[in-house]
Amino acid sequence: MKAGSTIIRFRWPVLILWIILACALMFLAPVPDPARTERVSFLPPDCPSRIALEAMQQCFTGSSGNSEAAVIFERIDGKLTPADRAKIEEVAQAIGRPDQKASAGDLAGTNVRSPASVEIKLPFTGRELVANPMVSKSGQAAIVMVSTPFTFITNRSARVVEHIRNVLDRSSLPAGLKAAISGSAGFGYDYANATKHSHDRTLWVTVLAVVVILLLVYRAPLAAAVPLAAISMAAIVVMKLLDLLQGFGMHTGTAERIFVIVLLYGSGTDYSLLLVSRCREFLDAGEPASSAAGKAFDFTLPAIMTAAGTNVAGLFMIYFAKFGIFSTTGLAVAMALVLAFLAAVMIVPAGLAILGPAVFWPGRRRSIIIPRDGTDIGIGGRNFWRGMAKAVTARPGLILIVTVAALALPAWRGANQVFVYDALADVKPTYVGGIGNAAAGIEIVSRHWPVGELSPVNILVRRPPVAGAAQPSARDWQELSARLTESLLGCDAVEDVRSLTSPLGKGLTGAGKLAVMTLGDAKVAQTYLSPKLDGMRLYAMLKWKPLTNRSLAAVGQIRDTVHKTLAGRPDMEVHITGASAEMIDIKNVTHRDFQLVVVLTLTAVLGVILVLFRRPVLCAVMVASTVLGYLATLGITYWCFISLGGAGGLDWKVEVFVFVALVAVGVDYNIFLVARLIQESKENGTDEAIRRALVRTGPVISSCGLIMAATLGSLAAGELPLLKQLGAAFAVGMLIDTFIIRPLILPAFASLLGKRSANVAGQLSIERETRSVKREAMEKFIWSEIESVWQSCIADRSKDSNMGVPPDSLHIEERSEGIIEQAECIGKVIRAFIMDDSGRRELQKPFPKYETGERRDGYWQRGYCAYFIDANGETGIFMFQIGPRCGRGCVLKYDEVLCANPISKKLAWVS
Repeated sequence: MKAGSTIIRFRWPVLILWIILACALMFLAPVPDPARTERVSFLPPDCPSRIALEAMQQCFTGSSGNSEAAVIFERIDGKLTPADRAKIEEVAQAIGRPDQKASAGDLAGTNVRSPASVEIKLPFTGRELVANPMVSKSGQAAIVMVSTPFTFITNRSARVVEHIRNVLDRSSLPAGLKAAISGSAGFGYDYANATKHSHDRTLWVTVLAVVVILLLVYRAPLAAAVPLAAISMAAIVVMKLLDLLQGFGMHTGTAERIFVIVLLYGSGTDYSLLLVSRCREFLDAGEPASSAAGKAFDFTLPAIMTAAGTNVAGLFMIYFAKFGIFSTTGLAVAMALVLAFLAAVMIVPAGLAILGPAVFWPGRRRSIIIPRDGTDIGIGGRNFWRGMAKAVTARPGLILIVTVAALALPAWRGANQVFVYDALADVKPTYVGGIGNAAAGIEIVSRHWPVGELSPVNILVRRPPVAGAAQPSARDWQELSARLTESLLGCDAVEDVRSLTSPLGKGLTGAGKLAVMTLGDAKVAQTYLSPKLDGMRLYAMLKWKPLTNRSLAAVGQIRDTVHKTLAGRPDMEVHITGASAEMIDIKNVTHRDFQLVVVLTLTAVLGVILVLFRRPVLCAVMVASTVLGYLATLGITYWCFISLGGAGGLDWKVEVFVFVALVAVGVDYNIFLVARLIQESKENGTDEAIRRALVRTGPVISSCGLIMAATLGSLAAGELPLLKQLGAAFAVGMLIDTFIIRPLILPAFASLLGKRSANVAGQLSIERETRSVKREAMEKFIWSEIESVWQSCIADRSKDSNMGVPPDSLHIEERSEGIIEQAECIGKVIRAFIMDDSGRRELQKPFPKYETGERRDGYWQRGYCAYFIDANGETGIFMFQIGPRCGRGCVLKYDEVLCANPISKKLAWVS
C-alpha cells in the first residue's frame, strides 16, 4: 500500500489527532515565565563582559550593575520644586521595595541611586556643599539610576523596568513634572515591548498575505482554507512546544519567534501549494477525490521532502553559533519546518480527500490548447516563461554578463557593509500614560547632561588575593584612582569620570574635592571601593549613546588607557562592564558565528546538491549565484534604508538571518529547476532542455517564491527597525532569486556549459516513480483494455447506426454524444498508464491512425479529449478530434500540451 493511500484511508484519524494535539498543547501546556527560564546572558561564559560581571559581583556584592535603568524627571516651566524633589526620593525608595507585581527575586542585586544618595550637605545647615551630579545645573531635571545585574536584552531586566513603570503609575507626580525611563535597561524594555506589538501585527499580515495569494492562485475559498488551517495548526503546536522547551533552558525571544512564524507560514504554504496543485490535476482528470489526494501525495512527496530537507539543513546551521539567540533560533526554525512539512503532507491531503472537488469551488477548470509540432510547449499562461526561455538560450553569454553586472554593484555595496548595534536608534520619543520611552529620556538628558550619563562604562580594577601578600590600603587605591582618572579624562571619547578621588566628576575644584572626601567619605568609599579593599571601580561617561559604533570603539580605547596606566602593576586585573562592553562581545561573537554559519550552511547545501546532481561545476555555480543574490540583497536594502531612508545603518542581526534564509530557500528553488533540466536533457539537447525546464518549473516555483517573499516580507509590518529591514531584505532577496538568478543566471550558465545529462551518474528526478514493467506487456495490457472498453461502448449503443466501428477503422458521423462517452471511457484506461524503467512517457508504437477530417484555416473544427496522469506525474492526452464527416484518436505526450481542459471539453488543434 502506498503512503498516499494510507494517509487517505486514515484521513479522519489523522485530522482528529492533529486537532487533539493542538488543543491539548494550547489549553493544557503550562506557560513558563520567561524571566525565570532564560539565560543570565546569551554570550558564552568566556566572554570578557561575563567574566567582568562575575568579578564585579565578587567585589561589590549586591550592587554590581550590568545594565542601568535611568529614570529622568524634568520640569519644563522652571526649577524642580521641593515637592518635586520629595516625590523623586519617594519614587526612588519605592523602586527598591518589592510589591505585588515585583518579587524580591525580580529585584535581587538591584541598586538604586537617587539625588539624595550622593548629595553632600554641610552639617547643621543642610545646605548642599557642591552641585549634585544627579541634578542638572539648571535645576530643572534629576536622575534616579537603577543598576541591575542582568543583561539589558533579557526579560529580567525588562521586569525591573516594568516595576519602575508601575511605581511611576501609582505615584501622583506633581503637575508639570514629567518622567521617562531610559538607559540600557530602558532601551531593552522598549525593544521587548515593540517586539511584542510587532508579533501580533506581523502574524496577521502574514496570514492575510497567505490567504490573498492562495485565493489569487486557486480562486476558491476552501482551497485557500485547507493549507491555511494546516499551517496554523502547525504554528500552534510549534509555539506551545517552544513554551515547553523553555523549561529545559531553550529560550526564544519574541523577535526570534516572529522569524520562526513567518518561515513556517512561507515554507508550509510552498509545500501545500505543490500538493494542492497536483491534486487539482488528478481531479480534473476524473479521479475520485480520495484517489486524487492520495496520488497527489505520492507524486509530490519527494519534491516536498527535498524542499523541507534543504530548508532544515540550511537553517539548522545557526544552531552551532555560540550566541544564544542564534543557536536557539536555529533549533526552533528546524523544528518549525519539520512540523510545517508534516502538517502539509498529512492535514492537507486529508482535507482534500474529505472535501473532494468542492474544495475548488467556484474556480473554473483550465482549458487545453495543443500545438501541432510540440516545439513550443507549456501550460496556459506561460507565454512569459516561453519568451524568457527563448531569450536565455539565444543569447546565454549576453544574458549572463548583463545579469551578473546588474547584481555586481549592489553586491559590492552589500559586501562593504557596516552594521549598527543600536536597535532603537531610529525610534521616536513617545509618552504612554505620561511616562516617556527611552528615546524621550535621551531627549531630556541631551538638554541637561552629556548623553553618556545614561549608561556609563563601568571599570573595575581588581587585585586578586595572593597568598602571603597584603591587599592594597585605601590610600593606595586613592593614588591609583587619581592616576586612572587623569588618564581617562585624556581620552577623546570620555566626557567625564567619576571615581574614588573624583566622586562627583570633573566639575569640582581642589577645595571641593577635599570637602567631599572629608564630609562624604563613607558614601564615597561605599560607592567606589570594595568592602574587602580588593577592588575599585570607576564610571566613565562617554560623549555618545552607549550602543553606537563610536561608543563601542571608545570602550577599546578606555581599556587600552587603563592597561597602559597600570603597566607597572602586573598584579592588577582590569574588567569592564555595562551595555557598551557587552555589545562589543556580542559584536565579536556574532561576527565569528557568522563566519562559522556561512561555512556550515554552504557546506551543507553544497553537499545536498552534489549528492543529487553529481556535477561539481554546476553545483558550485548554484551556490555562488545564491551568495551573489544575498550580497546584492544587502546592498539594495542598504540603499533603501540608509541612502534613501536616512537610517543609521542595517541592524547587525540582518546579516546572519538573511543569509541562512536566502541560501537555504534560494538553493531549494534552484534545485527544482536543475533537476528538471537534467531530466529534460535525457531526451533533448541542452538548449531545448533548458527551455522546457524553464517553462514547466517557472509558474509553480515562481508562485512559491512570491509566497515566500510575501510572508517573509510581512516582517516589515513590525515596529522595530530590525523587523522592517529583515522584511524588506527577505522580499528583495526572494524576488532576485525568483526573477533573476533562477530563470536567467543559472540557465545561461548551463547553456554555455553545454553538457548533457548523460554525463550525470544515475537518473535524477524529484517527482518520478518508476515501475519495473516490461514495455511489451504494458502495451499489450493497454491495448487489450482499450479494445475491451470499446466493445463495451459498442454493445451499449448497438442500436445506434453510427456506432460499432472497430478502432482501427474508425469512421464517425457528426454525432458527438457517443464520441464523448467513448473518449471518457478510454481516457479512464489510459490514466492507468504504468511507466517502464526507462522513464519514457510515450508508447513504443503509435495509436492507430484514423482518417483525417476536414480543417478550416488550420484549425480542427471540433474536438474532445480525455487526459491522464502517468507514473511520472506528467499529464498526457488521449484526444478525439471530430470533423464534419470523420474523426481520429491519438495519444500526445505532455511535451505537446500547452494548457489543459477538463474531460470532454472543446479544444483547438492549432497548426
